[in-house]
Amino acid sequence: MQAVGIPFIVALMSGLYTSLWGAFKDSPYEGFKPKTFPRSILFHAVIFGVLYSFEPFAAPFRSLKLFQMFFLVMGLERFLAELYKGFFRTEDQTKYFVPSRITLLGKHVESDLLRYSVGTILVAGVCAVAGIPPKVTDAWVFLAVAYGTGLVVSIGGAYKDAPFEGFQWLKFQRSAVVLAVASPLFYFINVPDNPISIGFLIYMNGGLERFLVEYYKTYIQRNMSGKFRPDLERIKEQIDTRERFHYLAWIIILGLIALYAHEL
Repeated sequence: MQAVGIPFIVALMSGLYTSLWGAFKDSPYEGFKPKTFPRSILFHAVIFGVLYSFEPFAAPFRSLKLFQMFFLVMGLERFLAELYKGFFRTEDQTKYFVPSRITLLGKHVESDLLRYSVGTILVAGVCAVAGIPPKVTDAWVFLAVAYGTGLVVSIGGAYKDAPFEGFQWLKFQRSAVVLAVASPLFYFINVPDNPISIGFLIYMNGGLERFLVEYYKTYIQRNMSGKFRPDLERIKEQIDTRERFHYLAWIIILGLIALYAHEL
């Protein structure tokens, strides 16, 4: 069982990594925003506090390895952040090619009450899934959970993006295949005497999917963020200086590699 200090720092580093790729992608359109940059870090801190303090999450969460905590908190934050942006946040959508606010098959949802109600139900569902208790020890189950989590991520992405970008079969399978290939990472670090629960494993895979896929899209492909209108003017200064976010991300990646090797 971990004392609270180091796990909390790991959760904050998980949030920082998320904030870094967001700043790298969005700053050419919006500029660097010091007020919103820490948002994912704060979300991670709150999620960590809930998992660490409240049953039925506290006992199994405290027994996790730090590597597992890093991705569990990231996965939960990514699911909840997307629900927050889609169902609860109100902002100007004119700058977006793909709206951040939820749509009904591409059509604007006028009713705030409907948005808030559906969003609340989905948030409750996310929390319920995290509490699914059966333990996982078999490698094939790790593979199946990884592939299934990737499909859920793809379905959510397709529902949001396809009405505006079109549907692509190969792209739809990307998250599921990536997670299936990466599933041994969580299998080998699993502790047979205290195995991971299915609920936690689902969100660990959700975090790993974002970690891997966003790294590829953001730092390797160097794709400009597809959510903004393509005709928006880009801020050249931000494009020229955003590499600093990549360097900081690599510090976290190297630390994570060392952590995995140590805990393995």
